[in-house]
Amino acid sequence: MLKLRRLRAPCHTRSGLLAVCFAALALTTGSTLAAASQNNAKPAVKAAAKSAPKPPPFDFAVLGNTPFGNAEVPVVRSVLTNIGDTQAAFVVHAGNIKDVAESCRDELITQRLSLLASSPKPLIYVPGANDWADCQRASEGSYNPVERLDFLRDHAFNDDALLGPGPVGYAQFDITRQSDMARFRQYHENVRWFYRGVVFVGLNLPGNNNNYRSAGGRNGEYEDRVIATRVWLQHATAYAQQKDAIGIVIVAQADPEFEPARSGGLGGIFSERSGRRGIDGYKDFRAQLLRLANRFKGPILLIDSGKTMRHTQPLRDAHGAPVKSFTQLSSYGSPTANRWVRVRVDPRTPQLFRFESVTLPPNSAAAANAQRGSGTAPAAVVTPNPEPGRTSASLPGVTPYAAPYSALYPPSGLATGASSVSSVSSDPNQGVTPIGPARAPNTATHPAAHSR
Repeated sequence: MLKLRRLRAPCHTRSGLLAVCFAALALTTGSTLAAASQNNAKPAVKAAAKSAPKPPPFDFAVLGNTPFGNAEVPVVRSVLTNIGDTQAAFVVHAGNIKDVAESCRDELITQRLSLLASSPKPLIYVPGANDWADCQRASEGSYNPVERLDFLRDHAFNDDALLGPGPVGYAQFDITRQSDMARFRQYHENVRWFYRGVVFVGLNLPGNNNNYRSAGGRNGEYEDRVIATRVWLQHATAYAQQKDAIGIVIVAQADPEFEPARSGGLGGIFSERSGRRGIDGYKDFRAQLLRLANRFKGPILLIDSGKTMRHTQPLRDAHGAPVKSFTQLSSYGSPTANRWVRVRVDPRTPQLFRFESVTLPPNSAAAANAQRGSGTAPAAVVTPNPEPGRTSASLPGVTPYAAPYSALYPPSGLATGASSVSSVSSDPNQGVTPIGPARAPNTATHPAAHSR
C-alpha cells in the first residue's frame, strides 16, 4: 500500500501541473487573440472612418463694413436679394452696420438691423466697433459704448433671435449662444453653430484695438471679454473634435493684425507692438488661434470685415513658419457695397474653402448708384480667388481713446483671475441648449441712456 501511494503521488502531481499548464496556456492564448483582435479592429475603425460619406458641399455668403450711410442701404438690400437667388445656405455679416460719421442712436441701429432681417437667407451678424465700441465719439452721439452693446444684445441677439428667416427650409442648424452658460450670461453675441461638418463661431472682437483703453484704470469690459473669448474658442475646439468636424470658421469684425515673427519663434504672436499703439489688444486672441491650430488639424478660416476681398495665411508657428491650415479672409465693405464674397465649402477637394467675388449685375439700379458713389468701374460678376494680400480693415483717422475705462463704466463683476478660467468645465455643451427658429429683431426703442 505504501508503494502504491508513493507511485500515485507523482502521478497526481503531474496531472495537477498539466492542468495548471493547460489553464495558463489557455489564458495566454486568449489574451493574445484578444490583443490581436483589438489591433486588427483599429485599422478597421480607421478604414471605416475614411470610407464614411463626406458631407455634401455648400456655399455661404460674407458681408461686412456695410451699409455706411443711407445711400448704401438700397445697395445692401439688392445684395441680399442677389444672395437670395443663389445656392448660399446662409449669410454672415462680420460687423459694422454704420459709418463712424453716423449716430449710434436707437432708431438708426434698429433700421439697420431691420435691413439685415430682410435677408431672404438666414443671416448671422456679429457686432463691430462702429456699432458699439466707438459710439463714445462725438460724431457718433457721445454714447456709453457698453450701453450701446447692451442695446444690441437686446435687439440683435436676444434669446433665439436670428436675422432673416428661420432655418427651416434653408440652413438646417441651431444657434448656440455663450449666454446659455451661467458664467457668461451677458455674451449673447458670441454664437456657435454646426453645418454640414463645419463648426462656425461668431465673436465680439471690435476693431478699435479690441476696445482696450490706453489710459490708466481697470479695463473691465476688455478684460472680461478676453476671458469669454478664450473660453468660447476652447469650447469650440472641443466641440469640433467631438463632432469630427472637417473645418472651423471664425467670424469677427476686427483684423487681429498678424505680423511676421521678427526673429523666429513666437515674436509676432506675442508682440506687444508698443511702438504702434501701446498694449496690443489682440495678443491673447492670436495666441488662442495658434493653440486652436495646434489642437485641430483641419482647415481653419478667420473672417473679418474689410474694404476689399483679401485672403492670406498670416498665422505662424513656434518656428516662424506659416500655419498652412489657417486662412484669413477679409470681406468687401464700403465703398464697394455692391459686392459680396461667396465661400464654397467642398469636402471632396483638397482645398476645403474657396472664395469668389460676386458683384451685382451691371444693369442693377443699386449697383449703378454704388459705382457712381464710389467712383469704381463695373467689375465681373464672379471673380474666383483674387490675389492674396492684406489691407487693414481699420478706418483712417480712427485712434484709440485715452479716457480711463474706470471713469466711464461700472465694473462688471466677472472674475478675471486664472482660477476663473480653469474652473470652467471643458465640456463645450455645459449649460448649452439649442436655439429654435428665428424672430425679427425688436424694433422698440429704449429710453435714452446718455447725455448730449
